[in-house]
Amino acid sequence: MDDTPSDLEAGNALMLACAGGDRQAFHQLYLNEAPRMLAFARRFTGEVASAEDALQDTFVQVWKNANRFCREKGSARAWLFGVLRYRLLNQQRRISRDEVADLPGEDWPDSGLSPEQCSLAASDRKIMIACIKTLKIERRRPILMAYYMGFSYEQIADTLSVPLGTIKSRIRSGLKSLQTLLPL
Repeated sequence: MDDTPSDLEAGNALMLACAGGDRQAFHQLYLNEAPRMLAFARRFTGEVASAEDALQDTFVQVWKNANRFCREKGSARAWLFGVLRYRLLNQQRRISRDEVADLPGEDWPDSGLSPEQCSLAASDRKIMIACIKTLKIERRRPILMAYYMGFSYEQIADTLSVPLGTIKSRIRSGLKSLQTLLPL
């Protein structure tokens, strides 16, 4: 879904149907909003697993509390992101509390990356960025939208106003180009 008034209104209608117990509406709401929400959560947490946990918790809460949605106060999307933000902040607070409580002593081995490993990781990242920059924009943009922003192929096709088959082809050929460029 985009941010057009009709798309936001469709999201509102799905949310109201969810409040009535409509599982199909809930499924459609998830399909429409989850990729964008997952991308936001991944940027917030920096971890795929934590982002996915927060997203799952969010949709569990949405299903249980959809009747609390009030369309006069804002769109369903804004409400969904508010629930997700609350989950992410709680998750972050819980992790911070656990880290303080479980600080290792002097005798614990350091499980962090060594300076050499950090240097290699930074080097790998620079190589990847350089390789991605060599791709033509029509291949680079869908790859970044899919793998960095969490968009589905259908959402990419809608956003770029390009046929779905063309998007799939561009991503596939772009990934093959990256594979040939990246040193193993």
